[in-house]
Amino acid sequence: MIRLGQSVYQLRGSESITKAEVYRHCFPGQPFDTQRMGTLMNYLLKLAEQFLSVEKFLKDDFESVKDQLWELSDRKLSKHYDFLLRKLEKQLGKDDNKISAVHLSRQFRLAEVKMFHFSNQKVRRGDPIMQEVYQKLNLYYYTRVLQYSCALISWQLVVNGKFELSKVTTNLIEDLYKAPPKYPLILIYLSIYKAIVTGEEENGLHFQNLLAYLEKYEQRIEHDEIKEIYLYAINFCARKIRKGENSYSTIVLNLYDEGIRHKYLHTNGYLSHWTYTNVVKMGLLQHRYDWVEEFINRYKEELQPEFYEDAFHFNLAELYFTKGLYNEVLDHIQHLSFSDPYYNLGTRMIMIKTFYELNEEESLLARLASFTIYLKRDTNLSSTYQQTCLNFCKLLHQILKVNSDQKKEKLIREIEETKPLAERNWLLTTLKAQKISPVSRY
Repeated sequence: MIRLGQSVYQLRGSESITKAEVYRHCFPGQPFDTQRMGTLMNYLLKLAEQFLSVEKFLKDDFESVKDQLWELSDRKLSKHYDFLLRKLEKQLGKDDNKISAVHLSRQFRLAEVKMFHFSNQKVRRGDPIMQEVYQKLNLYYYTRVLQYSCALISWQLVVNGKFELSKVTTNLIEDLYKAPPKYPLILIYLSIYKAIVTGEEENGLHFQNLLAYLEKYEQRIEHDEIKEIYLYAINFCARKIRKGENSYSTIVLNLYDEGIRHKYLHTNGYLSHWTYTNVVKMGLLQHRYDWVEEFINRYKEELQPEFYEDAFHFNLAELYFTKGLYNEVLDHIQHLSFSDPYYNLGTRMIMIKTFYELNEEESLLARLASFTIYLKRDTNLSSTYQQTCLNFCKLLHQILKVNSDQKKEKLIREIEETKPLAERNWLLTTLKAQKISPVSRY
C-alpha cells in the first residue's frame, strides 16, 4: 500500500496517467494484474478518506479531548479523567467571554460528558450536573433554532422556494420573545427574526434593537457569527432602500464601513468583490464621490487576486460615469478582463450609457444592438437577470425614438412600472431631461 501511494504521488503530474502505468511503476517487472490493482486502489482510497476525517478531527482540540474523556470514564480511569477534565475546562474557560453557537455547543457537550461520568460512579444520589446539561442544551438549541429560522425566512425573500417554519418553531420563538434568556446571540437573532417577519410600521424598531445589541456585544462575537449578523442588518437596509426609505442609505454605508474596517465582512482574509462593489454603489447613491474614490483605492489590495483588476477598474468607471468624466470611463473599461460575468454585463451597460451621454450615435446604436443579441443568446444567464437587462435595452431604444410629450409621459410610466429593470433611475433621469423634437433623436 505504501509503495502504491508513493507511485501515485510521484506520477501525479502526468496529464493522463493510467492504472497500468502506476502498476508498472509500483511493481517493476511484474505483469499487470487488474484484480490486484483494483483491490489495492480500493484500500488506498479508503485510507485517504480516513486520513481526511482524522486530519479534521485532530485540528479540533476540543473534540479529541472530549472523546478521550468519554473513554477514560468508561474505563474507570478516574485519575486521568480528572486531570484531563480540568485541562479542558481551563481551555474552555478562556473562551467564556466569547459569544458563539460553537462555544455554547462545547459547553453543553462537556456537561454531557460530566453527567455520563457521574452515572458511571454508581453514586446513590441526584446528579448535580443534570440541571447544567439541561440549561446549556436549551441555550444552544434556542440559538440554533433562531439562526436556522432567520436563514429560512431570509431565503424566502429572495428565492421562490417552499420554506416553511413549523407551528412548534414559531410558537417557541414567540415564547422566547416574551421572556428571552439573557444570552446575547438569542437577543440578537430574536431582533433579526422580528425585523424580517413584522410589518413595516414595526420592523424598524426591531432593527434599532439589533443595532443596539451589535454596538454592545460585537467585540465579543466570533468572526463567523458577526459576519452573518452584519449581513442580515445590511440586507434589511437594502430592502428598505428599495422601498424608497432613503434614510437607511447612511445606516447601511456605516454598517459596510464598520464591517470592512474590522474585517467582519472578509472571508479567508479577503474582501469579496461583490461587497466592494455594493459599497461603491451605495456611496454613489449618496453622492459621496470623494469618499467612494478613497474607499476604492484604500481597499483594492484586500480584494481576491483573481478579481482585483476587474473590481478596481469597473468601480472607478462607475465613479467617473456618475461624475460625468466619460473619457476616464472608457479608459478604465479597457483594463477589464471579465473575471466574472457580472463585469461583462455591467461594462456593456456602462459603455451604452457613456456613448449616450457623449452623443456618439453610431457607437451607441451598435452597442445597444449587440448587447440585446448577446442577452438573447447567452443561455448561462439567469432568466431574471437576462430580463432585467433586456428591459433596459428595450426602454432605452424607446427613449431614443420619443418625439412627443404624450409618448414621453407614457414611457415615463412604463419605466416606473417595469419589473425587473436595470438602471431605472438613469433611464428616468435621461428621459425627463430629453428635449422633445418632432423627429426622434435617432
